[in-house]
Amino acid sequence: CDFTAYHIRNRAFVSGRGRRMIQWLMNIDRRIIFVFVFLGVALPLLANVFLPIRPTRDVIAVYDQLEKVAQDEGAVLLSFSYGASTEPEMQPMARAILRHCFSRNIKVVAVCLWPEAPGLAQQVLEEIGDEFGKAYGVDYAFLGFKPGNFAVVLNMGQDFRDAFPQDNWGTPLEDLALTRDIRTLRDFDFVFDLAAGDSIEFWWIPYGQEKYGFPFAGGCTAVMAPDLFPFLQSGQMVGLLGGLAGAAEYETLVGRQDKATAGMSAQSMAHLIIVTFIIFGNMAFFLSRRR
Repeated sequence: CDFTAYHIRNRAFVSGRGRRMIQWLMNIDRRIIFVFVFLGVALPLLANVFLPIRPTRDVIAVYDQLEKVAQDEGAVLLSFSYGASTEPEMQPMARAILRHCFSRNIKVVAVCLWPEAPGLAQQVLEEIGDEFGKAYGVDYAFLGFKPGNFAVVLNMGQDFRDAFPQDNWGTPLEDLALTRDIRTLRDFDFVFDLAAGDSIEFWWIPYGQEKYGFPFAGGCTAVMAPDLFPFLQSGQMVGLLGGLAGAAEYETLVGRQDKATAGMSAQSMAHLIIVTFIIFGNMAFFLSRRR
């Protein structure tokens, strides 16, 4: 009788403790979740914890195209079509592309088709140019902003100097060694558009790539990427960098982990914490129903 009574009391204790644990999980204070999410985002950013990233096919295609340009010692036209609201996604992408170009001695001509873009474009060009010791007018050039959207793309295809007769500071293009022999878009070995709007599908592809037949690719915010998949399937785009994830994948290919990789690590940790709480919450719910 004593032995049976002991086991009954023990089971009752374990059962009561289990019920209390289930009730705690069912009614966990949301502030505890907020603290875990905060730590999951802050620690990777502060401690430079980089999770492994596997580049996708479309990002690798952009990298391979720039490698072909490097072998031919060619030039790239880089179009900036984004503003301050999308800077966290687009600026790391621009850094990664420019690092690849300058590390492989690819000439870069930059233009802006977005009124907010010149300040961001000039900042990243000078930053990465100084990092690799590149000379303005010889290794890269910045032509500033031109209004007109698709009309500017058409004009560049017909007569590049008519669209941009001078650079951002008023120097004629014929006075710059890099742009002296550029006449049309066909003189570029590759065109890449950094887009936060609809410049890829409504400006560059119908009025640029389709008309003049140059290799073309782009980078965009994550929410825009699915709309551009048909152009990848049709071959009108060589590749695509989608959002911060695309920028992080390109940083992996370039071999320089920067803000995009850190941002994706923080996002991944936050997602992992949220999924963990969802799993525990569902376990507690089903166990409570069973009891």
